[in-house]
Amino acid sequence: ANTGHLAISTLHANNANQAMERVINMFPQELHKQLFMDLSLNLRAVISQRLVLAVDGKRCAAIEILINTPHIAELILKGEVDQIKEAMEGSGQKGMQTFDMALHNLYKEGRVELEEALSNADSRTNLEAKINFG
Repeated sequence: ANTGHLAISTLHANNANQAMERVINMFPQELHKQLFMDLSLNLRAVISQRLVLAVDGKRCAAIEILINTPHIAELILKGEVDQIKEAMEGSGQKGMQTFDMALHNLYKEGRVELEEALSNADSRTNLEAKINFG
C-alpha cells in the first residue's frame, strides 16, 4: 500500500477494532509509532462480517464497515484505536456502520430474530437499548 498499490487481506478478528489491534500487535512495540502513521496514511477501509442465522433458517451477513476518514486517520495516528468504535457509531452518514448497527437494521427489517441479533452484538446492552428506545 505504501507504493500506491491496492492491498487486500483477510484476518480473523471479531470486528474492525480487533482487526486493527491484531495488525498492530504483530509488530514489536518500538515499531508501533511508525505503524500507526503508515496505517493512518494508507488504510482505506476495514470490512468485517458475521454470518448470523436468519428467520428463514439460512445465514445472512451482518457487515461492519470502517472507512478511514480524516477523523479515523487522526485516531489511528495518535494510537487511539480504542476510540474508533465510538467514532464509527457517530458516522453512519459517512458509510460506516458497526456490527450493532448492522444487527439493529437486520432485526428492524425482520430478517433476524431478536435473540439472534442480541447474541451476535458487540454490546448486547447497547443494542437492546437501541431496539427498545430508538
